[in-house]
This record gives sequence, structure tokens and C-alpha cells, in this order.
Amino acid sequence: MDVSVIISSKDPVGQTVKRLGYSFEEIDEDVTEFSYSKGDSIVMICRHESSTRTPAFTIHHPGNPGKSAMGGKPESLAIANSRLLTSIFRSMTHIDANIDKVIEATHHGPTEIPKPITFVEIGSDPEMWNDEKLVGKLVEAVLKGIENVEETDCQNTTLIYGGPHYSKLASTVAQSDCISHIISKHYISELSSNVIVQSIERNITRPRTAILDSIPRSKRETLTSILSSNNISIELR
Repeated sequence: MDVSVIISSKDPVGQTVKRLGYSFEEIDEDVTEFSYSKGDSIVMICRHESSTRTPAFTIHHPGNPGKSAMGGKPESLAIANSRLLTSIFRSMTHIDANIDKVIEATHHGPTEIPKPITFVEIGSDPEMWNDEKLVGKLVEAVLKGIENVEETDCQNTTLIYGGPHYSKLASTVAQSDCISHIISKHYISELSSNVIVQSIERNITRPRTAILDSIPRSKRETLTSILSSNNISIELR
């Protein structure tokens, strides 16, 4: 698999990566709305932001599950490479730093690039974004994850619907399964049938399992119907 690791000139973490001497390709666009077509898969290393400014290494698939969009189109999911995300995440868990390593739910653009994209981020404030030691550890974990991707063992490729944005469930399941799109509880009430179908189809490896985490009965029936018709086994939590 030919994986293109990229950074952005408009992103502070990208500039820290550049200062460290890595020769990844640099784009001049915002990380949530860019065009790129090289390689089989793309990894973007960039900043993570949160209102709590909690230190964290995060990883996620891009996409806008709801009617609002932050880069890309609303109700549109990017292509997920679940094996790549999972391999990098497993590598991230070995980073020698006492901060959270977590898989985030699918969010923000870009959504229209015809290659799978994995976002790997460090946050959540300028001190972290400019910390060369921590950013360097993250980059090395990314490179190790890419190196190991073909040997990454996954019992299933798993979708998750419900649960919080920072999915500790996914982080646990990733010990055995490859993690596909995660639609957090914040989008469940407005989740359209079209986005549910996209979450199944916008994948390099078709998911075989879906976990429904505390989904309301009204939405659970819609999810169950679409998932079952696509031969995806369902686990209720």
C-alpha cells in the first residue's frame, strides 16, 4: 500500500513536523478542505482542538454525518481505510507519554477526495502543537503504523453508532477489530438513511459488524433494517 503522509502550511503541527526535518509533502490549504490524489491512502498529521484543551493524541476518519459541515459537504462521509487507522492507532498506544490516545468519531472534511484519508492529530493547545518531542513521537508512531499495516490482524471491520465523540469503546474494540466509521450520539437524531448507507459503502474494506451504543428505539429500527439488509451483524450495547 502506497501511503502519502502530508502536512499543511496553514497548520501549526504541520510546521512543527517540518521543523523536525521530515520531508512529507506540504499542502497550502486548510486541513478540512483540500485536494490531493497521490498514493493509495492519505494520512494528514495536524492539530487537534477541544474546548477543554485536554492533552491527547487522536485519530479519526473524516466526514460530516449531519446537516452542518466543517469542510466538505454536509451529510457526506469520506472513504475510510479501517486497517490503516487501526494499525496507526495500535502504534500510537505505545507512545511513551502520559496523555490520552483515543479514536474520535467521524467528523469534518474533506469529504470528496477519491482516496481514503486518516487524520492523526495532537492537541489541544498551541503548547502541544509546538512540542517537538511529543510531535516527533507521534510522527514515529504514524510511520510505524504504516509500516505494519499489511500485517495488522483484524477479526472484523466494525462500525459504531452512538456513544461519545471520544470513543473509548472504539479504542477498546480496536485491540481486536479494525475500526470503520463512528457516528457519535450527537448525530443520531438527524442521521439519514443516506449517511447510514455511506458509512457502510465508503470503506476500503466492507464492514461485517456494527455496534449500536445506546441508540433510541426509533432510530435503532432504521439502523437495524439497513444494516441487516447489507448482511452486517449487529451488537447492541
